[in-house]
Amino acid sequence: MYHITSGTSLKWNLTGVGVAGVSGGGGIAANQLHNPLFIYINANNTLYICDNGNNRVQKWVAGASTGTTVAGDNGGSKGKTAILLDKPTGIDFDLMGYMYITDYNNNRVQRFPPNSNTTTSGTTVAGSSACNRGSTNDLLHQPVDVKIDANYNMFISDMGNKRVVKWAPNATIGSVLIDGSTGGAAQNQISDPYGLILTNDTLNEIYLSDNNQRAVYLWPFGAATATIQYTMANSLQMDHPSQIIQDPYGNLYVADANQKRVLMFCVNATVGNVIVGTGTSSTPTLGDPVGIAFDSDLNLYVSDANLNRVLKYMLL
Repeated sequence: MYHITSGTSLKWNLTGVGVAGVSGGGGIAANQLHNPLFIYINANNTLYICDNGNNRVQKWVAGASTGTTVAGDNGGSKGKTAILLDKPTGIDFDLMGYMYITDYNNNRVQRFPPNSNTTTSGTTVAGSSACNRGSTNDLLHQPVDVKIDANYNMFISDMGNKRVVKWAPNATIGSVLIDGSTGGAAQNQISDPYGLILTNDTLNEIYLSDNNQRAVYLWPFGAATATIQYTMANSLQMDHPSQIIQDPYGNLYVADANQKRVLMFCVNATVGNVIVGTGTSSTPTLGDPVGIAFDSDLNLYVSDANLNRVLKYMLL
């Protein structure tokens, strides 16, 4: 099926090509990954992978057969020091090329300078450098994703605290934008905030995936409720929606991990289409798609966590 948007037809090859972590299954070698989660692709089509199970971030140049560790230990050691990570999950870059990593088990966001490597110390820019967790506004609890706007503000899905927080540049305390800490299943009660993105056309609202609510929300800052809720595609509800992205046309894409598929929600649509990950539950073509990103040609990359690989789906 072609999906028509802004006069453009979008369709991807349903067969993915392995571009990272495809040699020998999961492992610690430079050509392997272990539970890769969120991913990022820059303007040069260089792929960055939160290699969660190996406690490192891997840089994978287009066409390379091995990755290079740009944060954490290339041998997979975890820790609380400035050069180590413990289950990195989310990733983003600012306009100066600094890399931001949500250091999930260390309850912090670490910033690394351009051209970082295994000996580069990260700077704690949100949360505690001592890795303390908490619910006060100067602390985080198992942050999953981070996004940086043009003014270097950080937006963080603070999953353990059931909230989304904003940290201004050089701030030592964050401000709560969305709070679900009282629990509940209502639309205005987020439960497990996971992936997030700032919308393409404004900096006053975000898209947010929620694992427990099995939904993606469009949520204005300061609002008590979401304005739009996305839950369905092909008559099947999302299950563990993870990383979310937008294309240049404003369409929304969701890695629907437990349903083993990637979804596309066209502009103004609230029911999605499956674009990759077809197959039956007994013979899925994806194991656990968690991370998604586009390159400069709108080819789609998917991190398949359970199968320890990243696949590339060519735009047709």
